[in-house]
Amino acid sequence: VVRGIASGVRKVNIDTDIRLAMTGAMRESMAKSPSEFDPRKALIAARKAAQSICTARFEAFGCAGQGARIKPMALEAFARRYA
Repeated sequence: VVRGIASGVRKVNIDTDIRLAMTGAMRESMAKSPSEFDPRKALIAARKAAQSICTARFEAFGCAGQGARIKPMALEAFARRYA
């Protein structure tokens, strides 16, 4: 993937990686504490796993720290662009 990006690929899907990490973290959390019935506890682990995957991918893809370059656009202006 990194070589593809260097060669000009501009869209890389990471949703499956994120879902697998979240599911694994939730399963692990539930296995460690089977008596815990609050799903928010498992979701905390899932969110941390997702963040970890996103951070790793953004760094590997060379886009970490680029958020400031994204300029907000009003919804009306965005709609006109695609009208």
